[in-house]
Amino acid sequence: MSEEKELVITKDDYIEFLSVRLRLQGSCQREIENVSFPFLFASGSELLRTYILGASEFTSSLPDRYKLPDRGFIWYLFSQAVKEIHVMPEEMRIKYELREEYHKPFKQFYL
Repeated sequence: MSEEKELVITKDDYIEFLSVRLRLQGSCQREIENVSFPFLFASGSELLRTYILGASEFTSSLPDRYKLPDRGFIWYLFSQAVKEIHVMPEEMRIKYELREEYHKPFKQFYL
């Protein structure tokens, strides 16, 4: 398989995702407009990871033997596919490579 992909995430698209996901209105809606990709990425935002996995073709490309309901496990596999990340305040670009095989973590952590 080994196919390289690029995912571009804009701040506007991510804010729309948050608005729908969190059902925000009024002042709460205005608060999320101050989000910064460098902060979200460095802090390990679970919502950002959810958005990245949903927007990429990664999860759907996984062979059945890797598909588990645990997002932490899927994120661990995705991190192996990442080749390049550019994190800017208004945009993120992630280049990743779909592969046939991924290294599984130690069993005590996920299995």
